[in-house]
Amino acid sequence: MNKKHMLVLTAAGLALMLAGCSQQSSSNHSSNSSSLLTSKSSTKISADNLTPQQMVSLVTTYAGNKYGQQWYQTAKDAKKNGLQVDLYPASNYKLADDGQGVAYNVKASGKSSNLVYTIQGNSVNIYQGASASKSGKKLTTVSRADMVKDVNNQGQADFVNQLAQNAQVNDKRGNGATSSPDSHSASDTSGKYGNQGPVNIPDEMQGTWYSVDDYTSDAPSITFGKNTMQYHGGDNTTNDVIHLYKQDSSFMYDEGNMTNQAIQDATQNWRRTDFFDHDGIHWLHMEGWCQSAGAGVDYAVHTETIDGQQVKVLVAASGARPWTDSIYYQTPSQAQQNKNTKFDDLHYRDDEDD
Repeated sequence: MNKKHMLVLTAAGLALMLAGCSQQSSSNHSSNSSSLLTSKSSTKISADNLTPQQMVSLVTTYAGNKYGQQWYQTAKDAKKNGLQVDLYPASNYKLADDGQGVAYNVKASGKSSNLVYTIQGNSVNIYQGASASKSGKKLTTVSRADMVKDVNNQGQADFVNQLAQNAQVNDKRGNGATSSPDSHSASDTSGKYGNQGPVNIPDEMQGTWYSVDDYTSDAPSITFGKNTMQYHGGDNTTNDVIHLYKQDSSFMYDEGNMTNQAIQDATQNWRRTDFFDHDGIHWLHMEGWCQSAGAGVDYAVHTETIDGQQVKVLVAASGARPWTDSIYYQTPSQAQQNKNTKFDDLHYRDDEDD
């Protein structure tokens, strides 16, 4: 074979080798990159009025598209078999940023996962590989607004809404997973001290709500779980998890129960809880387990018109009316923008007609 033929064959072989490398590189890139989860749509979502189900769906969609791998697969599985998020104390995991002290563990089809995110104000910290024994890899800290912008730009907002339709939010902090002094499961507490079991919080109330009103108490944010609530102080402190239960009516009529110090200590993080309707609003009412005087506190999700948009707010109230004490919003920015706003369809303590 002459040199000319050898050069031709060598060039041809090199071309084939390079083509093969290019195909292999392309294949590897495709398998490791995050392609779109679904075909693009023109649907848009807003960052200012997300339900808890939409929030976990937004994080899952954003992380699936952005980082691929486990987040991508979980998002795809969730589309077929349902999305779940379990709430645990952030101290259950090794995380670089605990946020507000709650770790949101995302999974699909009921399968366990090490995909976690935490929330701090408007920002979300997203992790993979998180566990109690292994430090989770922090993928990013991203604002809620930027996630929404990215999902909308990618045409994936419809996917978020589809996941949210059947998403489940499960508060596991009251099932033996909390560091609260009152760490009991429902089976442990049912029947004790008049406890008739946990009260389920409406889906639309679950999640974290924010307020900066001058008349707000020392709890500028509140988190509701499935059967729990938790106050977050202005100094970034987080109080113990409060467990919401139905109380046997006969328990409170026994004065000995209500004044028993041992019972008071055992139930300090319990609240007797029920619902009532007043002024066209459906209220969640709670009192201390051994409380014998006072009206307790009330919460309700109510829709108000803000800047021409229908926005859900959390109304905190008390007293016989009940009178509005403060308004909580779904984002800190909403709370700041509407600081000290009073709505005409709510009743406040300083109203002249009251």
